[in-house]
Amino acid sequence: MNSLFAAAGSGAGASYDVPWFMYAAIVVALVLYAIIEAIHGRKDHVIKFKEAVHWSVFYISIAILFTIPVYLFIGSQAAVEYITAWGVEKALSLDNLFVFGIIFAAFHVEQKFRRRILNYGIAGAIFFRLIFILAGIELLQRFSWISVIFGLILIRAAWHAYKHAREGEHRKPADIAKSRTWRVMNKLLPIHPHFVGHKLTTVVNGKRMLTMMAAVIIMIELTDIMFAIDSVPAVLAVTSDRYIAYASNVFAILGLRSLFFVYDAVQGKMWAINWALAAILFWIGIKMIASPLGFHPPAFLNLSVLITLLAGGVIASFLFKNPVHYKQD
Repeated sequence: MNSLFAAAGSGAGASYDVPWFMYAAIVVALVLYAIIEAIHGRKDHVIKFKEAVHWSVFYISIAILFTIPVYLFIGSQAAVEYITAWGVEKALSLDNLFVFGIIFAAFHVEQKFRRRILNYGIAGAIFFRLIFILAGIELLQRFSWISVIFGLILIRAAWHAYKHAREGEHRKPADIAKSRTWRVMNKLLPIHPHFVGHKLTTVVNGKRMLTMMAAVIIMIELTDIMFAIDSVPAVLAVTSDRYIAYASNVFAILGLRSLFFVYDAVQGKMWAINWALAAILFWIGIKMIASPLGFHPPAFLNLSVLITLLAGGVIASFLFKNPVHYKQD
């Protein structure tokens, strides 16, 4: 297992000697999350804003506190890289959460089923992030010029985030329901166009079919895979250590379910976050493109840029009106 997660020798960050119990800590975190969700989510119920805030604070606190053992047992550089990578992943996930909300609206998913669907999505994300991170670091280790490709992907994502911030969000539920992905899924898979409680399959006229619950889960998983194409290179721009990259992703992902319900309630008020995300993606993209030229800014600078931009986005959202909505009015 240690050899699987050993750090790559090139790229951003350093190679770390990670003790075995730090790997065990990730496993314990995943097991505890599964137990909490199994107990707390035995019955489908509507997640209220207050409940979502409490769980979000809990998972964010756990993620931040994990910086302490990283600092004590791996090192200060690793700790800065971990908290920066976690912050990048958490920040970039906000746009993904918005798309999740659009998917739920498009397929008329009841509020009480959304938590269950998001937990399936989290399980898939944890698995696919491992594959993407291992593959990404392997590519960077073998071909240094891959960092330029990753950088261009991030610059493209920054441009889309900028257009989103400048023009407002135009994605609608109808766009998802008419998307090519949904049309292909309907052709390839036997999908029953109704929910049957929270069952994933049902029998219709003697034929086993996927329910709409299963179909929405697949859409969520596919969306997250597309999101990972942007977020994984962003994390690898912060650290080239497999353990730090994956640990930061795991702790960012575990809190996404509760964060979705918080963000769903306040997204209209946090308009400046979109500008901050565009700037973050642009900074990281430039960093990746310039990496083969020897441009490796210190990890603390990356953390400072992240905190400054996110804090600026939050403060601006509270102090000023969204200029896009103001012009439309």
